[in-house]
Amino acid sequence: MSSLLTNNSAMVALQTLRSINASLDQTNNRVSTGLKVNNAADNAAYWSIATTLKSDNNALSAVQDSLGVGASAASAAYTGLNTAKDLLDQLKSKLTTATGDVDRSKVQVEITSILSQLSSVAGQAALQGDNWLSTGSSSNVNRSIVSSLSRDSNNQLTIGTIDIDITNIRLYGDGSTQFGTIDGTTAVDTFDGTTSFATSRTLTDEVFTFTVNQGTGSHTVTIDANTATAALGTTTIASAHDMALVMQQAFSDAGVSGINVTASNTTVTYSSDADFDFTAATEAAGGTGTITAANMGLGGATAAAAGSFSASVAGMDITSSTPSQVQDYLRIVDKALANVTKAATQIGALQTRITSQQTFVKALMDAKTAAVGTLVDANMEEESTKLKALQTQQQLAVQSLSIANANSQNILALFRN
Repeated sequence: MSSLLTNNSAMVALQTLRSINASLDQTNNRVSTGLKVNNAADNAAYWSIATTLKSDNNALSAVQDSLGVGASAASAAYTGLNTAKDLLDQLKSKLTTATGDVDRSKVQVEITSILSQLSSVAGQAALQGDNWLSTGSSSNVNRSIVSSLSRDSNNQLTIGTIDIDITNIRLYGDGSTQFGTIDGTTAVDTFDGTTSFATSRTLTDEVFTFTVNQGTGSHTVTIDANTATAALGTTTIASAHDMALVMQQAFSDAGVSGINVTASNTTVTYSSDADFDFTAATEAAGGTGTITAANMGLGGATAAAAGSFSASVAGMDITSSTPSQVQDYLRIVDKALANVTKAATQIGALQTRITSQQTFVKALMDAKTAAVGTLVDANMEEESTKLKALQTQQQLAVQSLSIANANSQNILALFRN
């Protein structure tokens, strides 16, 4: 039935046109923004996830900045330590010269210049006022670099840091053990001062063991006929001098360093610029030899004795020093050089860790960006094709509506007839 009041065909055509126009508006919006999810109304779940990922990426960008600042601080410290190492090498050369028959006051002028440069280098190795090599009176020896951001199982953010303790990295500052308070105390004692080496003794199958304790660790030392043969070419120990050579060989075999062994008349003396002590020697069971630990001067244990020399790199003055004291200074500088080398190694490992973390954070940011794109980016090829199709459908819908509206004119024509 046809009606002038109600045109069902036109209403259907109009609804279709409205639907097409809505789809066309949505497609136009996607084409113009490049996003298929532009706000929460487009897809609430995807929009929420993408918004969180974008926020995390912004935070990771701050992490990248922090790692960059940390890398720069580590680089400044490493540059300072590397320069300090070179200056300490120069200092060793000057002290080596000063052990000879020279005017030490003139050598001291050069030493003072080197020490001044060391202090200057440490003072300048700073970034934005943060100095890892010269801390002055500050007791703050801990540094932290923000290095990561993650979410736990409860979706709570967790910030990770790379923590650095600069106690053994800094060169100057209260409590520093690099330059300010390096101790050069010489410990001198005998292993067993009651033993006389006035008579010789020949080793057969005896085996003596004892422990040497140093700041660097403990070492088990063994002395037997093979040790004597390696040191003397014979198993017979005829004097304190022979015993000193045997001990030197035994220390070398056990990896003990830094203990000097000397002989005077019938006594063997041990000295070091670091604390040390011996334990009493024990004899292996089952041997048939007649030489005892007491006969070898190994029967008693001794603690380190305090020496009379104490000095530091920072306050070095060899103007009135004896050749022996200059050698003590040389040992102290060598210790400082070992400390600085170790500190530079620590910084090098830190730089490697920071670089690795920077690479990881960048890769993580790229992964999050890709995830956001997967959720909200529009497929431009698909949207372009859909746009053309909707434009054609719109034209057809308009034409269909026009035809539906023309039906009323056809009905009027019946009344004219």
